[in-house]
Amino acid sequence: MSEMLANRYFISRKFDKAVPIFEKELEKGRETDKIKKKLIVCYIAVGLIDEAFDLFFEIVGRDPLSIINTDPYWDDCPCPEMINDWEQDEGKPVSSPRDFLILGMLYLYCDLEKSIFYLEKALELKDHFLKLNSVIRKLKQINRSSKGNFKE
Repeated sequence: MSEMLANRYFISRKFDKAVPIFEKELEKGRETDKIKKKLIVCYIAVGLIDEAFDLFFEIVGRDPLSIINTDPYWDDCPCPEMINDWEQDEGKPVSSPRDFLILGMLYLYCDLEKSIFYLEKALELKDHFLKLNSVIRKLKQINRSSKGNFKE
């Protein structure tokens, strides 16, 4: 029941209301990548970037395809809109390593190569450098071995 409510909030883009419910589901032991994938997006939307990156790092370390194979339409993933908003916001130029980290995480849901591009630009974040390096290596390996097998 709780996950259904969180999903409703997610679909209606009320990410701030979805976060505590998804977190409670994880606390109950419902540690599914499906919940974590949505929680990453929610965390980014509400500005909890470090929390988003921790979950992102965990999923990519275990099974990056669970994010890469996201279908923005069928999974009702808001990433394309969030990316567009982030890149088009005239008052906020995309130039900081933190912006690049956000875009790198969001792009993995819909474009592996752009995700790698932005994550490489985020390497200036010293507190995330080692984790970022690990993620980038893993994603590049997947990109090389499966070139052309992913949705654009």
